[in-house]
Amino acid sequence: MKPFLIGLAIGTAILLLFINFGSSFRPEQPISFNHKKHHEQGVECATCHSYFKEQTFSGMPKVAVCMECHKDSLTNHPDEGKIRQFHEKGGGIPWIRLYQQPDHVFFSHRRHVVLAGMECKSCHGDIGQSEKPPTKPWVKMTMKWCMDCHTKTKANNDCLACHV
Repeated sequence: MKPFLIGLAIGTAILLLFINFGSSFRPEQPISFNHKKHHEQGVECATCHSYFKEQTFSGMPKVAVCMECHKDSLTNHPDEGKIRQFHEKGGGIPWIRLYQQPDHVFFSHRRHVVLAGMECKSCHGDIGQSEKPPTKPWVKMTMKWCMDCHTKTKANNDCLACHV
């Protein structure tokens, strides 16, 4: 009985460590983008997330868009230099995606933002006031969370509306 209890205690401790490390994972974005500063300058969401009104996905900021304003230094922030380095290398900015849906779930930004008239902050919080890039999704988009929103807004809650 004693070896069983010791094994159970060790197994529980290891499990708790995995859970703790997994939940504390906070990816660092390659550019410390300040949404608030850009929002105050009049930069709209569609400038960087150019597809959200027409496509199922919103799109991530492209380095060419950043270069329209940042080809020359505007501030002393080191990330401006990173933008130019990404541009010189000819690649994109390797943004880390935070919101991911399972393969069997269909989510359309266009359907939610344009057709349903939802604001970005419904799912992304008050991102326009954020001074640092998010390190985790603002909400955990579970099936229950989505269905509760659909029920509240009287949107289609049929399985085939979201599951393909």
